[in-house]
Amino acid sequence: MIRVNLLPPEILEKRRAERRLAYMVAALIAVSLVLAGVWGFALTRANSKQRTLEAKQQELQQVTQQAASLEIFEAQQTELARRKQVAQLALDARQDWAKLFDEISLVLPSDMWLNALAAASESKLQLDGFSVDATDTPDYGHKTVAKLLVRLAELEQLADVWLTNSVKTAVEDRPALQFTVTASIVKPASTATATVGTGGR
Repeated sequence: MIRVNLLPPEILEKRRAERRLAYMVAALIAVSLVLAGVWGFALTRANSKQRTLEAKQQELQQVTQQAASLEIFEAQQTELARRKQVAQLALDARQDWAKLFDEISLVLPSDMWLNALAAASESKLQLDGFSVDATDTPDYGHKTVAKLLVRLAELEQLADVWLTNSVKTAVEDRPALQFTVTASIVKPASTATATVGTGGR
């Protein structure tokens, strides 16, 4: 069977043009949909990245605030440690007079006594006293004083022990030796090892 198209060529061409236009419109719509999908995906990713960035910025701000509070705490700890070190240095440099006088009383021979024990200055100590002497034993009192000098020289807190005066006398009609001993006071060594700064604010 033979099909015969009786439509004029103008109408046929117009229909072909309409079909081509429809195809072009469909292709344009498809491309637009693809572009819209890509744009939507990119926008979603951008929004997600923006939210992540904002969250990180907020987290950074919180961490910065915490670090600032910790810096204040560390500064206070440093200042406290500095003050403790200053106090320790002061305590280490303090002369323990009670201990020194106790040690002197322990090493004092039994046949002598002191009538004065005083610090002539911050670094000098003076002992004034009497030693029992005997007329029938030569140099008895001097030997006792020499024993005292040896014992004082062995004390860690004393140095440069000297006998500055020694005179024969009598106490209540008993022969005695009046003496004066001087010594240098050794400052205790500091136990602190770090250097203390001024730490001024």
